[in-house]
Amino acid sequence: MKKIIFVLAYALVVITVFAVNKTSESEKLSLALGNQYAKKMSDASEKLEELDSAVKQTLLFNESEGSVKAREDIWRLSADIKNSVASLPLDQSFSTSWMNYLGRIGNYAKEVDSSGIPDDYHTVMAQASKNLGQMKNEWLIATTGLVNGRYSVDEWSERLNAHNGESNWTNISHSIKNYTESDFPLTASESDRMKKKELKNIDEPKVTQAEAIKRFQHLFPAVSNDVIGVEMSKPGAPYPFFHIRFTDGESLGYIDITEKGGHVLSYLSERPHRKTALSYEEIKKKAEEFLLLAEYKDLVFEEARENETAWHLVYVRKEPFYEAKVFSDTIHLKVAKDTGELIGLNAAEYIQKEKLHRQKVNKIDWKEFFHEDVKIVRNELSYVENEKFEQRLAYYLTVTRDEQGHTGTYNVLVDTENKDVIKTEKLN
Repeated sequence: MKKIIFVLAYALVVITVFAVNKTSESEKLSLALGNQYAKKMSDASEKLEELDSAVKQTLLFNESEGSVKAREDIWRLSADIKNSVASLPLDQSFSTSWMNYLGRIGNYAKEVDSSGIPDDYHTVMAQASKNLGQMKNEWLIATTGLVNGRYSVDEWSERLNAHNGESNWTNISHSIKNYTESDFPLTASESDRMKKKELKNIDEPKVTQAEAIKRFQHLFPAVSNDVIGVEMSKPGAPYPFFHIRFTDGESLGYIDITEKGGHVLSYLSERPHRKTALSYEEIKKKAEEFLLLAEYKDLVFEEARENETAWHLVYVRKEPFYEAKVFSDTIHLKVAKDTGELIGLNAAEYIQKEKLHRQKVNKIDWKEFFHEDVKIVRNELSYVENEKFEQRLAYYLTVTRDEQGHTGTYNVLVDTENKDVIKTEKLN
């Protein structure tokens, strides 16, 4: 009996010591994390001051070296602050709005260097400086609790989630959105891009919940027998959709279907995988049978990747006039290796269908365009997005060159009308 009591007492001591050590380790980790966040917030505050100073400096000059240097600082500092903000525990709405505004300031300064100072530059930057000064004060008030050590990481998180702290993040977020709209309004191409992402161009009639489930059953008869829940997307989502959860035997997953038009946004099924595997040709055939069933008739195969359990296949929309691939309109499929069953689908980009415009196709003498040691191994037409978010018809080339005994392979996208190089990407 004494031995049992001794063992129990010893075990209790060990558990207590272990718990104390774990608590101590947890507290140390929380303290280290809090210090790290505080340092990043202080760093962001300092750079915010520098950014405001750089904006003010550009207002002193017209075309001069002083103005160029200040605009370079604006681009650098806005990017640095964005990186700091992205890694901090902040209100999501605020973080998104703030990084958007910082990006617009940096992009505006960068575009000026490439296109010259516009007539309204001083007006725009003077207003931006005023708004940055206001934002600077709001940022200091909002972050002071964690910076000065008054709040632990857990307390900070609780205040963020409660939305009732000393600083109202929602109001700050609204302020920044107003700054963005007044200082850097969307261009026509950016506006079109937002409408596309929010599916505002879809004018098809709405489907009911029952119709969405019927669509699910038509496309996935093997797993749609047991729907365990249907929810509408949360208020404030870019577009409304039905979130349908299901379970069938060993399969568990969900499918999202848009309310407008009943389009499949995404699909995911989780289940155990057997060791047996179908051939790649069989996998690809089953994937394309599904695409036909779903009436995706304007897609062409682009690429495939694999892991231990599945093949990931990418299909791209092909427009009929130029027979050009539209790389912004893609569908991603995940196909199980053991049965060829579709276990993943992402069609959001395909649904956000691009508005394409016809464009002049000028012939290019590639022997003059490229260096003599460059070989073209593929040349086809495609639509791609440029830096201004415009869809441009481009020559889509794959080229190679000898790089000290190794073959370097690149994709090069060249505008068919103005011959601008839109993008160069190294493949290996």
